[in-house]
Amino acid sequence: MKLQLQWKHQFEFAGFYAAKERGFYKEVGLDVELIEYDSQMNIVDEIFKGNAEYGLTYSSLISEYMSGKPLVFVANFFKQSPLVLVTQPHISSPADLKGKKIMGLLDGSHQQAILPMLDIFNIATKDFINIPRKFSIESFINKEVDAISVFKTNELYTLNQLGIQYNILDPAVFGRNFYDLNLFTTKSELENNPERVEHFRKASIRGWEYALEHKEELVEIIMQKYNTQHKSKEALLFEAKQIEALMLTNVYPIGSIDLERVEIIADTFAQSLSIPRESKENLVSFIYKTKENPIELTAQQQKYLQQKKVLKMCVDPNWMPLEKIEGEKHIGIAAEFMHLISEKMDTPIHLVKTNRWLDSIEKIKNRECDMLALAEKTPLREKYLNFTTPYIVPPLVVATKVGIPFVDNLNYIQEKRLGIVKNYSKEELLRSKYPNINLVEVESIQEGLAYVQQGKLFGFLDNSNVINYEIVKNSMKDISITGQFSEKFYLSVASRNDEPILNEILEKALLSIDNGTRALLMNKWNNIQYQLKADYRLVAQITVLSIILLSIFIYWNVKLKEEIKNKELAQRELKKSKSLLQEKAELLKVAKQQLEELNNSLEERVKDEIQKNIENQIMLMHQSKLAQMGEMIENIAHQWRQPLAQINSFILLIDATLAQSDFKNSTARDKLLEIESLTKYMSKTIDDFKNFFHPNKQKSLFQLRKAVEKSLDILKGTLREHHIKIELDIDEALECFNYLDELQQVILILLNNSIDALTTMQIKSPTITIAAKNDEDLFFISITDNALGIDSKIIDKIFEPYFTTKYKSQGTGLGLYMAKKIIDNGLKGKLSVQNRECGACFTIEIPEEKA
Repeated sequence: MKLQLQWKHQFEFAGFYAAKERGFYKEVGLDVELIEYDSQMNIVDEIFKGNAEYGLTYSSLISEYMSGKPLVFVANFFKQSPLVLVTQPHISSPADLKGKKIMGLLDGSHQQAILPMLDIFNIATKDFINIPRKFSIESFINKEVDAISVFKTNELYTLNQLGIQYNILDPAVFGRNFYDLNLFTTKSELENNPERVEHFRKASIRGWEYALEHKEELVEIIMQKYNTQHKSKEALLFEAKQIEALMLTNVYPIGSIDLERVEIIADTFAQSLSIPRESKENLVSFIYKTKENPIELTAQQQKYLQQKKVLKMCVDPNWMPLEKIEGEKHIGIAAEFMHLISEKMDTPIHLVKTNRWLDSIEKIKNRECDMLALAEKTPLREKYLNFTTPYIVPPLVVATKVGIPFVDNLNYIQEKRLGIVKNYSKEELLRSKYPNINLVEVESIQEGLAYVQQGKLFGFLDNSNVINYEIVKNSMKDISITGQFSEKFYLSVASRNDEPILNEILEKALLSIDNGTRALLMNKWNNIQYQLKADYRLVAQITVLSIILLSIFIYWNVKLKEEIKNKELAQRELKKSKSLLQEKAELLKVAKQQLEELNNSLEERVKDEIQKNIENQIMLMHQSKLAQMGEMIENIAHQWRQPLAQINSFILLIDATLAQSDFKNSTARDKLLEIESLTKYMSKTIDDFKNFFHPNKQKSLFQLRKAVEKSLDILKGTLREHHIKIELDIDEALECFNYLDELQQVILILLNNSIDALTTMQIKSPTITIAAKNDEDLFFISITDNALGIDSKIIDKIFEPYFTTKYKSQGTGLGLYMAKKIIDNGLKGKLSVQNRECGACFTIEIPEEKA
């Protein structure tokens, strides 16, 4: 069989030389011929013509697949493309290339890697002069061209040796990071020779592992058998070092393919080449799956499993159908997942027997177990465990006696006695979310359901799978699931956090289980039955009410007909008894009376209409301002997202490069972590602003302290700039059911008002105190500053529209007016102000409502 190379012989293909010369191909029954690249070739076409069975090419392989060619992406070796633009020293940015001469850029493979970078700077092919490629860099050295596309593994060595000054424009630096040295074949080859594809891939990966460990030896082999370019030993060693950096072997397994990276590259091609985007499903089928479908582990992860030899697992001994210990065996849904994970890791998982879930928790704390098959993340557990992505997410349900109406909100039944198994994660989470919930701890599911049957509990809480299993298994005809809630059990594989590498391995193994397999495992054990019980008392009440309303309607319909009949008779009598003159006199009298009434009320009506018009205009201005701010924040978010993502990519790139270079500096690493933290904070700030200026006109239950803190986050920069101290006196458990976004707008207006007062008065130790309490069905929120208070002459006017003490360019006089309108009309409360000893105190009163 033949392998078509993507360039001339050099260290770029050292792994394939090693596999051939060291007999790795021969061991699996393959006789491989390596075909050198020719400038007249199209590599993909060579494979379809049958001139070679396998090929190596650039990321353009992905665009070829997107154009409809039946290709299979077998393996990737270079995680970063070595293809860059080398420019003359006076060109430092892609923007400088307009009108310049660039050599070789429109070559098929080169343009797809470089043009997306130029596209960022709005440079199209018409904006530069393309010079056909020559197989040398003499034109660049002689300054006949301004830039040339080269591989930094090769041509940079020559430029450095000659002392030529140059700049590098690397697409990876500008967020356009491509794969390179991609092994591929056709779908027909995979269908007809699946064993050969698998053997060739594994032997090639083995060859690369050998080549990177024996660079000097491979350089000697190349110089003796493959050196058609007559490269020096120094040049080949330079290339070897550069290539090892591109492969990022300390981060990625050799030959691995990252689906997300393939998606990003495909989207880049779709945008730059104006071709349809490829679906994720199609890209999944494009990537080769090994015969055994093992997970790709790094060398460090493989070493960890080899040293462990076996993983010790604790489980819940009585939580069917999710899991159970039966005799010496672990059974249930989790057991089947653990069996798959064990196979994918190629490492046995041994069960550590316990009698209670509490015993399993204690054993994992004491490191007698390495992992828990099923566990939900809680703040307490995070102190000693790491968690994978949840793989079973059943809803929280309640089981009660038959006949109870169906409920979908825990608030409706939280005061009733509700059973829950002791030390289950959901108990901790529910007590945090519902402080007043009446939870009763029980020893087991069976005990909880028995207490419901005996009337000792109103209901028993657990996940849908478990409760349904017990009801069906024990034929509990007097018990049924009568409620399902928004809360869910997010069940993960948990592992000891003193060995974090185990969590990485378990995460990879879980993610490698496809959705179809997951669905089969879940459906095998699930048989959930809900009782949607009708509330017949409510039906009867509605029926009676309907009958009453219908009777009223019939009665008034009869009365209306009688009135119409009487009116017709009166009109006929009036025509007979009165003359036309009398009718006109009566009409004149009525008209005069109406005119007098209109004149008397006209002034008051005009005044009311003007006031309503002013209020509508103010409200429209406020809404327009919010809409404009929201649109502006959307635009900012759109423009910031990509740079923030690129910054994070660069941090990973720098971190990998430092690690590869054996550079150990705690200060540098701390600063990299600080940069990553800052970019996450900036991203969170964007989300906070977007959510603030897109208010959700719907009441919700929220914590008052968090509502205030979110408003403070928006003003954090201003508060820091003016050194203003914030004092918070709000209980974290204080919850309010109302319009969250409207309340935050009012708090923001009042905070801005205090900031303006403190800065205007130049207070030496500026302080804003925010307090909240609940008293007699009312919430009181006070915002107090030490800006010496409001002049008593104007304090009664500050809530009037257009009243302001600022210059016209600094304020509109609408902020406090809008705040009062929002509280009075929107939140049905009251906003007031009074002077305290050191400053002004604004007080918000809003009624307490039930969620």
